[in-house]
Amino acid sequence: MRAKKVIAMLLIAVLSVCLMAVPQPAHADGVKLSLTSAMVTNESGKGDAGMLVDEQSAAGDPKNGTGGAATSTWFPGWGAGDYPASAYIDLGQPYRLSDIYLYDVNDIGSVVISTGSPGSWTVLFTDPLNDYMTWKGHAVNVTTQYLRVTRTGPSSNVGEIVLYGTPEGGGGGDTTAPASIANLLAGTATSSAIPLSWTAPGDDGNIGTAAAYEIRYSTANITEGNWASATLASGVPAPAAAGTTQNYTLSGLTPNTTYYVAIKTRDEALNVSGLSNIVYRTTAPSGSGGGGKLTLTPAMLLNEATIGDPGRLIDEQGLAGNPKGGTGGSPVTKWDIGYNTIYLPASVVIDLGADYELTDIYLYDGTGSGNVEVMTGTPFSWHTEFVDDMSDYNAWKAHPVSVITRFVRIVIPNENISVNEVVLYGTRIGTPENPPEPTAHPFPTMDQLIGINAFIDDPFERMQVAGFVREYHNWNWDEGDSSEAGYSIYPNNENKFNPSYAGGGWNFDAYYSGLKALGITVSPAIQGSVGWLTTGSQDKPVASGNNPLLPSSYVEHADHMFQYAARYGSTAVADSKLKLAADQPRSTGLNTLRYFENWNEHDKWWSGRAAYFTPYEYAAMSSADYDGHRGTMGTAAGVKNADPNAKLVMSGQAGLNLNYVKALKFWSEYNRDGSFPFDVLNFHHYSSDGTEQMTGSVGISPEADGLKGRLEKLTDYRNRYLPGKEVWLTEFGYDTNAASPQRAPAIGSTSRYEVQADWLVRSYLAAAAAGIDKAAMYMLRDVDANDMTQYSSSGLTSSKETGWVPKISWYYVYTLKNRLTGMSYIGEQSSGNANVKIYKFKDAVTGKGAYVVWCPTSNNTTVSGYSLQLQATPTAATLVTLTNGNTNGVSSTLTIASGNTTTVNVSERPLFVMVDKME
Repeated sequence: MRAKKVIAMLLIAVLSVCLMAVPQPAHADGVKLSLTSAMVTNESGKGDAGMLVDEQSAAGDPKNGTGGAATSTWFPGWGAGDYPASAYIDLGQPYRLSDIYLYDVNDIGSVVISTGSPGSWTVLFTDPLNDYMTWKGHAVNVTTQYLRVTRTGPSSNVGEIVLYGTPEGGGGGDTTAPASIANLLAGTATSSAIPLSWTAPGDDGNIGTAAAYEIRYSTANITEGNWASATLASGVPAPAAAGTTQNYTLSGLTPNTTYYVAIKTRDEALNVSGLSNIVYRTTAPSGSGGGGKLTLTPAMLLNEATIGDPGRLIDEQGLAGNPKGGTGGSPVTKWDIGYNTIYLPASVVIDLGADYELTDIYLYDGTGSGNVEVMTGTPFSWHTEFVDDMSDYNAWKAHPVSVITRFVRIVIPNENISVNEVVLYGTRIGTPENPPEPTAHPFPTMDQLIGINAFIDDPFERMQVAGFVREYHNWNWDEGDSSEAGYSIYPNNENKFNPSYAGGGWNFDAYYSGLKALGITVSPAIQGSVGWLTTGSQDKPVASGNNPLLPSSYVEHADHMFQYAARYGSTAVADSKLKLAADQPRSTGLNTLRYFENWNEHDKWWSGRAAYFTPYEYAAMSSADYDGHRGTMGTAAGVKNADPNAKLVMSGQAGLNLNYVKALKFWSEYNRDGSFPFDVLNFHHYSSDGTEQMTGSVGISPEADGLKGRLEKLTDYRNRYLPGKEVWLTEFGYDTNAASPQRAPAIGSTSRYEVQADWLVRSYLAAAAAGIDKAAMYMLRDVDANDMTQYSSSGLTSSKETGWVPKISWYYVYTLKNRLTGMSYIGEQSSGNANVKIYKFKDAVTGKGAYVVWCPTSNNTTVSGYSLQLQATPTAATLVTLTNGNTNGVSSTLTIASGNTTTVNVSERPLFVMVDKME
């Protein structure tokens, strides 16, 4: 413990020196203020916080060298749960403080001094209390009416506080106060809360935005004369622009009591408005039942475990009846978590959408065993309401509560527990938020959407089949060779890119610049751990003993992501920040990469708990990889700190599990102030007759799989909740080995190679229509055509060992790219025939376009002599058919008949009708 204290003191001392070096604004000397215990509000409710100011005479004048010793201290208690403990001093009016003196009693611990207003504090300074029986002086320059003191532990003893300052009255040239609020309204009161609403005034009258509200309440009518003695409300919102409707819930009230409420507003110059109109309400009696059964819907649920359907907890609300009223039914369905322990404990958050005063929580026990924990409060700072031992069987378990919350969290520790239904009772006291409307997202050009997965040793001429390459790249290729004599690990690690540690010295500088010269966008999927950090190559990159839920635990990985972006991003960094081996060119800002993917399949459930990231673990690593967790890890961690233009790509998720993404966003809202640490959402999905990756027995067509609809769920979520982010599909495809469970099967006389080619083209088309930004099939080359293991024969070409010989699919995909280069998806055209599907693409620059037409079936359906309706009166139309051995397809001229129609023969192989004009 002593060693930890010394380290902490050294860190604080360094920080103090840094802060002293920053020029401080000038401030006038103030006089010692008169403080009394009556000014002190003890937020912790423990001990006598008035002792902070009870010896002002004995304290003397420490600023001028005549400070006396203080003997009494505020002591909240010895328990860990007693801290941090806070109290605040209300000076009665704003003062410009010039100095704050603290009497350090113990030479241990620390105390935090904050200013602002109750519920909205800003830390002014932290004193490490590293002296003994000594006055500690702090020169400040701040205007405030309130000063908050927070003790961090039982040893952080402050004997007395002395303040110096001068009263503030007015603010220079600004003498116009905000207008008085005249439309304060009070809603229906519960037993402990009153909802309030009003229209925001301005900074000057009803113009601009004011600085702060002061809401006070009392059991007696409020007037200007007794305003200062009324109770000050905490957690008050900041003023919005003039004319905005604002809401606030006054909580913590006593049941069956009449309260009067009023507001004043001040501006940044400390001009204060007059008193608002007075409102009053009587709170409901205690135990009056306070509210009815709440309506719960699946949209309210956040599945933190990401497994199974927690909607089963609330899917039988009708059958559940009214257990509180004695008419509860017998629900039968339960949330099936399965038997993979990596998901345990499983938890779900019910977001009620607004604050509710909950009075009762009922659980239906279906098994008679287990301990279910129910929590409320602020996410990631939960309060346990109760733990139910589920000791009954097929019975309702009642839990009376008295809490105001928007969120209820249910934690199930093991798979044997059966909570068949949850019923909540209460009253809404907050204002629900409206779900966001979707934001339009641009469709990419097809040449930039069509992608492949590939490696550095794949030939450029084969990779030109696509406009986008997702490059599999192991972290240990760059800095993982700890077997080398003298190799230094983090923080003295040495990266190698040209030549690298791997492949006999692969040159990634030349690889990336070469692909860029060909117009191919590259995104390295930087995957796996390094031998000097973890035992397994796929383990989470967290050093032994570190907490995988903390961004700081991923400092080694965030450091490497910084180095990668520093070399290949668009911005040059200082040479002193580069960590390169001695044989490396000291290059930075090469401007060959824009995207950086920080793992591969972070949700690989099949590899065990060491490799599996929970959503909150992956969010923590990604926050570090994005910007060093908002800069808290220094300036050399994360891609954004190397290149602000860099885009962090979410690791390709092994499935279209939107619950996982929702959990990532949820974490970001409460740990990054809403800043989502990804620029790209990234998914993998293989169309098969199975329920998830690796469980099928045969591949199926994208239409039979409903691929477009599956992907639209992702893009719709993006458009509503993460506008501007890209959505990628970076693994999909079909094997050509006849025994593979992911094979493209032969359909009659159509060979499996032809079916693979047809279905890949149709998969790209589905991705385009769904609004996907990039789609990369798996992968350019076979691993081994003779291996029946899924994904071993899914290449567009044969294996590296057999010379990357193109399959039919390579020609078809190349033709798709060549023919639709520069064109974007603009919509589906009704065909009038269930066996014919038509997608339209257009070049926004030239106005030219293409109709892609095919039968979305899998039984060799054909439609002969189909009359295709053309739009925008084109003057020329060309038919392009996909052909083995040809990267542009075979062209033939079509006749445009009267009424702008042309005739084509449609099959399950997409055809292209190219026109010189598209609507």
